[in-house]
Amino acid sequence: MSAFRFEGTTVSVQAVGPVSGRLAVPGSKSLTNRYLLLAALANSPTVLRRGLVSDDTRHMLKALSQLGVNSSCSESSWRLDPPARFQQPEQPLFAGNAGTVMRFLTPLLASLPFQTEIHGDERMALRPIADLVEALIRMGGQIDYLGRPGCPPLAFRKPIQSGRCSIRADVSSQYLSGLLMVLPTLDGPSELVLDGPAVSQTYIDMTLHCIRQFGLDWQRVDEQTYRTSGQLRYAGRELDVPADGSTASYPLALPLMVGGQMEVPFVDLGSHQGDYGLIGIFEKMGARVSFQGQTCRVESATLHGLEVDMNSMSDVAPTLAVVATRAQSPTTILGIGHMRHKECDRIETLQTAFDQLGLKMQSGPDWMRIEPGQIQKPALLDPQDDHRMAMVFALLGLADGGVSIQNANCVSKTYPNFYSDFSRLFELQGSC
Repeated sequence: MSAFRFEGTTVSVQAVGPVSGRLAVPGSKSLTNRYLLLAALANSPTVLRRGLVSDDTRHMLKALSQLGVNSSCSESSWRLDPPARFQQPEQPLFAGNAGTVMRFLTPLLASLPFQTEIHGDERMALRPIADLVEALIRMGGQIDYLGRPGCPPLAFRKPIQSGRCSIRADVSSQYLSGLLMVLPTLDGPSELVLDGPAVSQTYIDMTLHCIRQFGLDWQRVDEQTYRTSGQLRYAGRELDVPADGSTASYPLALPLMVGGQMEVPFVDLGSHQGDYGLIGIFEKMGARVSFQGQTCRVESATLHGLEVDMNSMSDVAPTLAVVATRAQSPTTILGIGHMRHKECDRIETLQTAFDQLGLKMQSGPDWMRIEPGQIQKPALLDPQDDHRMAMVFALLGLADGGVSIQNANCVSKTYPNFYSDFSRLFELQGSC
C-alpha cells in the first residue's frame, strides 16, 4: 500500500512503520536564488551544480532572462551568462509567491535606468514589502504600488542613487539580503544602516558568504552598519549547491516520527544555512545524530521536550513542532513572530491543524507550545498553499494516519518530488 493516495489535488496520508533509508534532497532554495542573482550581476559566466529546480527558482530564472541573462541547463547543472547591460523587459516580471524572487529583485529593478514592473500571485499581493520599498524611495527611487498599498505588484519609475540606506531589520532578512547583493553595483559608495536587531541573522550571514564567494565583500562598521565603495562587479564562479536545510529537515525528522534511521547527503554545515541548526536541536532532544563527511544520519530515540529560540531558523520551526508531539515532555518554541509573514501565517495554520487533529498546542504572537500526543481524530488539512505546511502535515500523517491534505501539490514550490521520494522509501522496504 502506498503511503500517499491522491484524489485530484488532495492526498490521504497512511501511517507507516519504521524507516531505514537514504534520501538526497534538492539543493538549497535560499542559496540557489542568491547565486542566480549574483550570477546575473557578475562580469563572467557562472556554473551551478545541484541547483534547486522548483517553482521559486523557475520564477527567478524567467525574470532574469527577461532582463537579458542567458541560461542553459543540463541534467545536473546550469550555466548563466550575464549581459553587459540589463535590457528593459517587454512584459512585467512575475514572482509567483516566491518571497526571495520578489524581495531580491526589487532592489535590482529599483537600480536599473528604465521603467518596469514586477507582479506576483494573489497571495504575494497580500505579503508586505513596504519597508523595503520605502527604503529604496529614500535613496531617490520612484516606486508605485499597483494594488494594495504596501504590497506588490510594484512599478519602478525612477532609479535609486548610491548613498545612505536605512531600513528596519526586524521584519524580513530577505529585504536586507537583496540590498546587500545589489548596492555594491551602484555607481558610488553606499552605507546600509539597520534599524534595530536583525531578524534571521543566519540568512544575512549566508548572503554575505555568497557575496564573498562571488569575489566582493562589505565593510562591517558595527553591528548595524555596512559600507561598500560601489562601482563593483561580481566575478562568475563554478559552485555546488548544498542540500536545502529546510527541506532536509523532513527526511531527518522522519525516523523521529515513525522510528528507524535516515541519511541525507550533501549537508554542508559551512554553507551558513541556519536551518541546519535543527539537527543540533534534535540531538539536544535525545536523537542519535552522526556525520560521515557531508552525510547526516539521524536515528530514532526517546525524545525530551525543550525550550528553544528559533528566530534564526523559523522555516524549520514547523518541523520541530510536529516532532515535538513525539517527545516525552512539552516543547516551547520562541522568537518566531516573523513566521506569520511567510507564504501564510504559519503559526495560525499549525494551530488550526493541531486543533482539527486533537493535538495539544498553544500559541501567541511569537511563540508555540506543543504537548506530546498522537492524532485523536482524522481531518482534512488546508496548508494555505504553503509548501512547508503540506510537508509537515505529511509527517504527522506518516506517524499516525488520519491526515488528508488539500492542494497537496503546493510542495512544488521547493520539493516537487516530495511525495514520490518519500513513497519510494517505504516501497523499497515494504513498511506501509
